[in-house]
Amino acid sequence: MALLHKISSSYKMLSAFMLLVFASNKHKLVQSRWIIYLHQICIVIFYKNTTNTNTAIDTSTFNSSRKQGFTLVELIVTVCVLAIIVTIAAPIIRTQLARMEAKRIKSQLETSLALAKAESYIRRQNVIVCLSDTGGRCHRDSDKTLLLFIDKNDNNHFDAQIDRLIIRQSLTPKYSKLSLRVGSRRHYIKFWGDSGKPRGHFGHIKYCPTSTYNHTMYQISFSQGGQVTYKPNESHPTDCGQ
Repeated sequence: MALLHKISSSYKMLSAFMLLVFASNKHKLVQSRWIIYLHQICIVIFYKNTTNTNTAIDTSTFNSSRKQGFTLVELIVTVCVLAIIVTIAAPIIRTQLARMEAKRIKSQLETSLALAKAESYIRRQNVIVCLSDTGGRCHRDSDKTLLLFIDKNDNNHFDAQIDRLIIRQSLTPKYSKLSLRVGSRRHYIKFWGDSGKPRGHFGHIKYCPTSTYNHTMYQISFSQGGQVTYKPNESHPTDCGQ
């Protein structure tokens, strides 16, 4: 009987926990019909297996079966609890991943632009920076990679067999999109070798969210003097919705 009381208490605690989680997060779970069904199944199983306290139990048989692993009821209750926890935690995890992505790309853009400025001045050669697709073609709205290269044939695109690649940064955002905005609708930034500055090629790279889990918006701007500046949406509207 002591063992029966112990098992019954454990199920009561699990059920109480599920009821508390469900009640406190009902507004988050209302759209997930399947998790509501799981919760109801757990409660039914709990009451079905704990209300009948008059059933005699052979202690030796019970101990023998316990050594074999979880019972079906224990497994179902555990799965129900885990399903509820995962449903609640998933949006939080995705939001955190989106924030990490925004910080990562910000760091990549700032570092790459500063490197392009330094390399162009040190090498005394023009350095091109552009957003590129998987095929290596520069485009204003590509967001797969960021290329820094010396454009030896002056066509403002990266040609692997001709141009000299300085660095290739993999961006591939999952929760956002990037766009390059430079004067005259150029698809690239040119840092001139005589000064290391993007003379006539100043503008910004805009980071805009594409997921409901991502609320970060900003611009990484570069002036004619080559100064790289981070501008969050709060102080400098990005107009991502336009």
